[in-house]
Amino acid sequence: MELLDLENIARKEKLNLINYKMKPKARIIDKYIFMDYSKIHTQKEEKCILAEELGHYYYDAFYTLSSSQEDIDRAEYKALKWKSLSCVPLKSFLTCFYKRNI
Repeated sequence: MELLDLENIARKEKLNLINYKMKPKARIIDKYIFMDYSKIHTQKEEKCILAEELGHYYYDAFYTLSSSQEDIDRAEYKALKWKSLSCVPLKSFLTCFYKRNI
C-alpha cells in the first residue's frame, strides 16, 4: 500500500490529517491525526507513521497519559500489527517466511 492509499483511507474514514508541532512525530486523537512534518524527512517514513496511526484507529488501540505501560505496549503492538499487515505485500511476507524455513 502506498502513501496515497493510506491518505485515501484516512479521508474515507473522515480522519483529518493535521500538521502540528509536538514532541512525538504523530498522534491520533478522536478523528484527528496530528503529524509533525518538520520531523518527518522521507515519504517512506511518512507512510510508516500514517499506517501506524491508522492501526490505532482500526484496532481501537488508544491509551492516555495515565495508562499503564502494559496497556500502552498492547496498543502499540496492535497498531504496529495493522501497519505491517497493510504495508507489507503478502508475496514479500511469504517469500521471507519460506526462505527462513528452508
